[in-house]
Amino acid sequence: MTSQEISAITDYIFIGSRLEPADLAFVFGTRLAEPIIKIKEVYDAGLVKRILISGGINRHTGRNEAQDMAAALIGLGVVAEHLILEDKSTNSLENVLFSRSVIEQVLGWADIKRIAVICKHYHSRRALMTLKKHFLDRVELFAITYDVLGFNRNDWSVSEVGREKVLAEWEKIPRYLARGDIAEL
Repeated sequence: MTSQEISAITDYIFIGSRLEPADLAFVFGTRLAEPIIKIKEVYDAGLVKRILISGGINRHTGRNEAQDMAAALIGLGVVAEHLILEDKSTNSLENVLFSRSVIEQVLGWADIKRIAVICKHYHSRRALMTLKKHFLDRVELFAITYDVLGFNRNDWSVSEVGREKVLAEWEKIPRYLARGDIAEL
């Protein structure tokens, strides 16, 4: 890849992170520890009071992502009543579709104007695109990202795992747009 291609991919895939108040934090489930630290930071700063964690059984561990993440957060002092779980989804689209129903049933949309999307740095664009498509214009969405797997926006192209993850996103987005699963930002 040329430096121009790397720059274009970087600018497209990695959405800037904004530490700002929101009515709800939306968390894409994962088996990784990094989001727990970020969620706790956001919660302790008073930026969110309600946290929706979305994730079913992880295909690598056989464990429920939402339940494991909630247990870890409660262990760190997050009030259990501030957590809302969606624990059936198996991919990003299901995370959003199933969580939309949970929001409608548990919270309603009346008091939700801003959602902070807590997600992996390299997943931030597709995460926001999926939410934009299915939450429509009901709310303002913004990303609070965390770095994982030993790479970041500045060095992903020289990391084997960075190239694998970022280029997979680069390839998925046009396919998912064509299927109508996501909407461009």
